[in-house]
Amino acid sequence: MTRTAGDIGKYASSIGLLVDRCVKREEAFGSVWLVGDDKAATCAHHVVLYEDFLTGLKVSFPSINQEWEVVDAVFHPRFDRKVAHEMAQRSLSTPVPALALQDHNLVILTLSRHLSGLSRDTATTFNKKLALAPLPRMKGLGGEVDELGLALVIQTMTNARKDGSIVISDERNRPAAKLFCRDGRVIYAKFGKLSGEGAVFQMFSQQVTGQFTLQTQNKPEWSVTSMINRPTDSLLIEAHRRMDEIPRMLNELGGHGAAYIRVADILSPQVLAEEVRADAELVWRFLDGGVAIDQLWEDVHIDDYAIYKALLELQRTKQIVEVPYAGHDALNPMQPLDMAPHLLLSPWDEVVSLTVHPTVGRPQIRHGSLVGLLRPNDPWHLLHNLNLPYRAAGSPLFKNGQVIGMHCGMLPLDPQLHALPSHLHQMLWVESIQQCLDTEGKVIAERPSKKSVGLKRPVLPGELDGARIQCPKCNASMLKIARFCGTCGQRLG
Repeated sequence: MTRTAGDIGKYASSIGLLVDRCVKREEAFGSVWLVGDDKAATCAHHVVLYEDFLTGLKVSFPSINQEWEVVDAVFHPRFDRKVAHEMAQRSLSTPVPALALQDHNLVILTLSRHLSGLSRDTATTFNKKLALAPLPRMKGLGGEVDELGLALVIQTMTNARKDGSIVISDERNRPAAKLFCRDGRVIYAKFGKLSGEGAVFQMFSQQVTGQFTLQTQNKPEWSVTSMINRPTDSLLIEAHRRMDEIPRMLNELGGHGAAYIRVADILSPQVLAEEVRADAELVWRFLDGGVAIDQLWEDVHIDDYAIYKALLELQRTKQIVEVPYAGHDALNPMQPLDMAPHLLLSPWDEVVSLTVHPTVGRPQIRHGSLVGLLRPNDPWHLLHNLNLPYRAAGSPLFKNGQVIGMHCGMLPLDPQLHALPSHLHQMLWVESIQQCLDTEGKVIAERPSKKSVGLKRPVLPGELDGARIQCPKCNASMLKIARFCGTCGQRLG
């Protein structure tokens, strides 16, 4: 029997989030799902740096407000942990897209319902292990954002009239926010994928904390676009005004975790207030009911206030409606999800992803299609076109209400290619998970016991002439259009 997307949402209690316990600001960085009473599947690249310190991880199940401890991890026997560990170390300082695309990127976690305490000394020791080299700073121009407040930090640095970058980092020295100052003014800013004024506004909206330093520079070391022309005092006043307005706007829109869906296929900008039209056009294509409004800024790349203002105007003009939510009473009890390695898969089959909101536990459902095989004669690694964020890696993908695979990550294709209607993402066929469970990580046969017949690898732009390139680091043969080697992560071209 075919289940609807609403039925799939009932499994939210079986979907968890992988959380690093060692950092002050605990945030989910991956998804997991139950494959047994105390077993959960997720992507191995999430766990490879923690395999000797599993107590540094926990799994949160927001839909039922439970947190479980990770007590064991069994990696798929054909997952190359040595290569993955090397890439994961490099990813601490620079993105390595190929990390998530390793073959059989799978680990089975054993969980315990008892979450033991974690001492500060233990967390500090592990943080040092994963820490980047501390940034150099000018004497006397650094400290903790919490002690002064972000606004006072910015004012203090600009009043010092030193040209350089204010960098705010976490306890592992990973930069979270950057501002570049010149002549006593902030003229460039970067936060996540936001830049300019929007980046500054989002720093306040997200209540950025950490250690701040001032690095003397003549120009920022990151790519910049538009310059901030507003005087710094005016910029800070506007940031606080937006902060004051956001709770009211968020409440009107349904609160954290609320999601909206388009009423029509095409936006009608002429009925909107002129000041929000540009932002509404940016938000429009993401309103499919599968992204919470408080997470949209990561996809749309504008600040919360601008997004909420556009949503309120779209709501007023009846171009969007809130997706109804029945509440936690409609959820099924926590249970292992049904896996279907026997299910026939074909190109353009509809697939559905299920993740959960990290704080309210609301199901987040997105629709897309299978596209084909990643490589000829390899039924294990498939392609799909669901546009999912990085933290969704490890989440289950469904066909007809049963799990057919696990989302791993986006293929790093050249963004200048416009022939594809959407980015392609990699899925690991569920048979790999089933075999890992059956063998408990022991070496298994190369050939699958079943075959997801019917799938063919799609022809991508640049493949018609068979154009390939050899990786200069590991000699793997890759498509010429690839930006990174799928084996070792080396940048190509």
